[in-house]
Amino acid sequence: MKKALFTLIALIISATSFAQLIANKTDKKITFGLDLFNDFQLAPSSNWDPRMVNQGVSCALTYNFPLGESAKHTVSIGLGVSSHNYFSYSRILNPYTNGDLVLKNYRDVEGFKRFKVNPVYGEVPLVLNFRIMDQVKIGIGFKVGVMIATKTRFVGPDDTGTLTDEEGNTLTLTGESGATINEKYQYISNIERMAYSATFRIGWKWVSAYVAYQFNPIFSVGHEAPVFHPLSVGVTFAPF
Repeated sequence: MKKALFTLIALIISATSFAQLIANKTDKKITFGLDLFNDFQLAPSSNWDPRMVNQGVSCALTYNFPLGESAKHTVSIGLGVSSHNYFSYSRILNPYTNGDLVLKNYRDVEGFKRFKVNPVYGEVPLVLNFRIMDQVKIGIGFKVGVMIATKTRFVGPDDTGTLTDEEGNTLTLTGESGATINEKYQYISNIERMAYSATFRIGWKWVSAYVAYQFNPIFSVGHEAPVFHPLSVGVTFAPF
């Protein structure tokens, strides 16, 4: 845990130092931003039992165009990437299916540790930036994401037996009773390939509070897929 924390701190310091060097050489027309946040899973459907803590990270490099004659206010556009972790007590048992998903709740199951869905997006952010007294910075924006990778991970008991969903679909579970497994699936089905989000930042110098709301759900509607909308709340490190 300490090693991961030190690595994260070193990454932030290195990234901000490098971005500051670029900003100085380009007369502050280029900005690098690193977001650390928690995703709150809003309005989840009854078949999805979300965890409260869902840590994520994103970064973006943008080019700033001045609004009018003043360099204080700009419009920025660029490229970025984001990685989200949506943890749940509900496990998707058949993530590769093109039909109905089968889910099982593990909240009260002994030996359950975690289940998560991890989509990664390539993004194009568009932001209006305003400065107040040169130190207070406000950013109002929108970003479009295209999924470039996704996976699930389950750590918990190796189930045996059968499970039947509400539609009568039966899924056979084969495993060793009492055993713990670490199971991963990549490029899973039934997830939206696009993400559309509004963003807002307000901060002092190079540190800002960060909020983003995704308008469309993570999973495609239908096929018994869980439904929820992520609200990202965190902090942005950005040398303007």
